[in-house]
Amino acid sequence: MSSIRHALVSTMSIQMLATASTVTLSTIAPMVALSLGVESSLIGIYVCCIFSGAAISAVIGGTMVTRYGGIHVSQVCLILATIGLILTCLGNLWLMALGALFIGVSYGPITPASSDILAHTVPREKMGFVFSLKQTAVPLGSALAGFVIPGIALWAHDWRAGPLFTALTCLLVMLLVMYHRSDLDNHTDPEARFSMQSIINSLRLVITHPELRRLLVVGFTYNGAQMCIFSYIVAYLVEDVTLPIVFAGFALSTASAGGMIGRIFWGVFADWVRSPRLTLSFLGFLMASLAVTTSFFNDQWPSWLILVTVFGLGASAIGWNGVHLAQIARVAPAGKAGVATGGTLFFGFGGAIFLPVLFGKLHSWFGQYQEGFWVIATTSSLVALWLLTSRTQTKP
Repeated sequence: MSSIRHALVSTMSIQMLATASTVTLSTIAPMVALSLGVESSLIGIYVCCIFSGAAISAVIGGTMVTRYGGIHVSQVCLILATIGLILTCLGNLWLMALGALFIGVSYGPITPASSDILAHTVPREKMGFVFSLKQTAVPLGSALAGFVIPGIALWAHDWRAGPLFTALTCLLVMLLVMYHRSDLDNHTDPEARFSMQSIINSLRLVITHPELRRLLVVGFTYNGAQMCIFSYIVAYLVEDVTLPIVFAGFALSTASAGGMIGRIFWGVFADWVRSPRLTLSFLGFLMASLAVTTSFFNDQWPSWLILVTVFGLGASAIGWNGVHLAQIARVAPAGKAGVATGGTLFFGFGGAIFLPVLFGKLHSWFGQYQEGFWVIATTSSLVALWLLTSRTQTKP
């Protein structure tokens, strides 16, 4: 039990900091935009750079983890995230884009690394709960960033204090997980080699397999919606709804808390109704309706109602991930769950690249964020309807 606890604490800490690194700048986007004299909607380009790097590194992450071990790879990733955050602090737009690429490259292998560690540590009868618990580290990381980073930036009277704080925390966690590294990385394969063929095989599998292709579309759309929420909710609440940035950061934390609870709840719910496909369809309709509701926020709305709405938005737009990953493992060919997850994750990151950029472009065209939320609602509801009316049943 001690080894399980060490593995879970280590992987959750790493995942939490990796996620916090990707959303740190989003939590203070209005402050950064004001300081640099640019539009806050440019955060979409920053997110695009992050997930471009993540899409590339995610596909090769499995091989690197097999050869060097999950903790070793995760430590390198945290160092890369630190470098990326420091480059972001320099305030030059090109260096910020480069920093975003570093953060993205650091983020891609984190999930394969943690899955490898837990798969070799946790008994099969405990995997469902432990993996679901570990996945809550993603919304937890964004929640802590939204709660802490704006306050630090305001306290220091400098937005750069936020990324620097995250960078220092990444280094601290990198050093702390070294204590259990030899125990958790005791199953490496020095003969494992990365090749372009491994990437091609992974992508070919998810494109040609009917059920995985369906989940690919779901991942692309829902992941894009998730990243739009993470990236723009603070800027939207500050600029369009004219709320204080600390409250906006707290709203991001509330959405993330909804996602954290949702990831466990929807996993249990999908098992109970014995239909992950219908669960994913329901979540699409739910996030669509709440995205439309969010688009009508104004400064006359009670604070509690705004928080309740974004909590529900987080529970749906962030909470779908566990059901999705579990269903990939169910429908993948025997022995191909890892390959299928990596290939599907590649396209999921594609959604995280495309939709936030479109969201930002809509802001540039219309001068407000409302239309972006309508696009989230439209794409999510169309995919949900497709899942609901699909004739081919996914395996329960």
